[in-house]
Amino acid sequence: MTERREEALSGGAVVRFDVPAGAAEERAEALPRIEVSSLKGARVSLRRGFVDEVGLRLRVACVEAPSDRFAPGLEEVVFGMATHLARGAASEGVALERWDAEGITRHDGRFEQALTGRGARGDAPVTFRGRHVLGFEGAAREAVLCTFVCEEPRTGERCGELVAKAELGSLVPPPPPSLLVRSILMAAERPRDAALLGAGIGVLFVVVLLARRPRPSP
Repeated sequence: MTERREEALSGGAVVRFDVPAGAAEERAEALPRIEVSSLKGARVSLRRGFVDEVGLRLRVACVEAPSDRFAPGLEEVVFGMATHLARGAASEGVALERWDAEGITRHDGRFEQALTGRGARGDAPVTFRGRHVLGFEGAAREAVLCTFVCEEPRTGERCGELVAKAELGSLVPPPPPSLLVRSILMAAERPRDAALLGAGIGVLFVVVLLARRPRPSP
């Protein structure tokens, strides 16, 4: 049996996940720390962990951040960093043998990536199931990334369902790329067109300066 939990994030998204009935919640100081101070405007908005009597551990973490520098393709970078952090968190007290990230999929404006792993906690073999979900929320279309990771004894069969039923809801469509991001993407994909665009912007800048320059009195 499970209990359905729901957490509202500050930007407007809603996180829903199931917790095994009777599972104890971990203390905040026992959970892995998430450092986002280097990313302007980012904040850790959710960090929860639960452990039941047979050793199943479910952890949920969400980070919200401005999306003004987001563009299609950057989800690979975001998930790469999140997978690295999730691996580090999963390896606490566990000798990891494998930690794999599957391909990224897109569903109605959100991005997802599944995680699998295995290792040993002491002498007990364990397996991991996890999932990243990246979406956008609120009028500002902030980015919100949630990671769900479940560990259980290797003979268990509950983590897959717990992770699959976790949801990130109340999302909005992705924001359009900013002019800066579009320029960077153009420079990478079409360097000649980007150079022409840069030259055109430079000419326009000079024209504006000349138009605003004070004229000498006759």
